[in-house]
Amino acid sequence: MKKFNIFVLFLFLFSCAKSIRNHRELVPTFWKTTLGSSFERKEGWVYPVNEKKIFERQKDKYVYCFIELKGVNSSHSIYWKWFSSKGSLWKESEEVKIESENETKSVIAWDKLELKNEIEEGKWVVVVLLDGKAIDRKEFEIK
Repeated sequence: MKKFNIFVLFLFLFSCAKSIRNHRELVPTFWKTTLGSSFERKEGWVYPVNEKKIFERQKDKYVYCFIELKGVNSSHSIYWKWFSSKGSLWKESEEVKIESENETKSVIAWDKLELKNEIEEGKWVVVVLLDGKAIDRKEFEIK
């Protein structure tokens, strides 16, 4: 009887254990989000230039939001939601798909908000989503 109880306990414990069927299902590591007014290209990558949190419509043409992920080893989607100073959704980016099937790599992706005249002044927020879940938000000001 004792052996039977141990066997049942053993089966119960292993039936409750959650396993990852494929190590590639792991989520990449969020590294950082950066805001800037321009970018530069180096060795096939795009990097933010003029990092800041205050943007001027007369001086800056865009607000760029860069996201850097490390440890990407499967397919994922990234997109951005830009909220105005009144809290309403101003713009939602198109989905950016990233893929890495045979290797682990770092990825830099970005979206931009054009500073047109109809853009209202005040404190704005951009939210970065990975696979439909918010992973970061940045506040910035438009003057």
